[in-house]
Amino acid sequence: MKKVILINDCKFQSIIMKDMLNDLGYEVNLTNEYGALAKIKKINPDIVICNLIMKNITGEKLIKNIKDINKNVIFILSSANEIKLEDYSKEYVNEVIHVPIEKEKLEIILEKISSKPEDSNNLQLSNNVGFSFCPYCGQNLEGSKKDFSFCPFCGQKLK
Repeated sequence: MKKVILINDCKFQSIIMKDMLNDLGYEVNLTNEYGALAKIKKINPDIVICNLIMKNITGEKLIKNIKDINKNVIFILSSANEIKLEDYSKEYVNEVIHVPIEKEKLEIILEKISSKPEDSNNLQLSNNVGFSFCPYCGQNLEGSKKDFSFCPFCGQKLK
């Protein structure tokens, strides 16, 4: 069972995400920005989902500190604001998600980053032919005659 640490100063948001992750088969631990480093050392998670904007630090800065402890952790930056992966260092941030997120979309993202750890910094698809959905927003791409470079629904780069 993969271990996930959720770092968020909003308890309500954390509880919702924890329930979704538990339903998807992940072992989940919650913390805020103050207890994050100690929790990382104690739990040694596979995945860290960190909120972008917290009271005293940004998720991006916190992720950089955590990478000093464990470089192999997959980091997902979450935000209620629209954020794009290309705005963050691929050395630190493996993926971004917009919350609230549907469980199905979260599952797609987690499967994608977990299935190719050597390529987890780049979720781009070489070709969307044969894919029936966008791996970012989960929208159905079937029935489309075009070979998209970008998802027509969320705008994420597909290849």
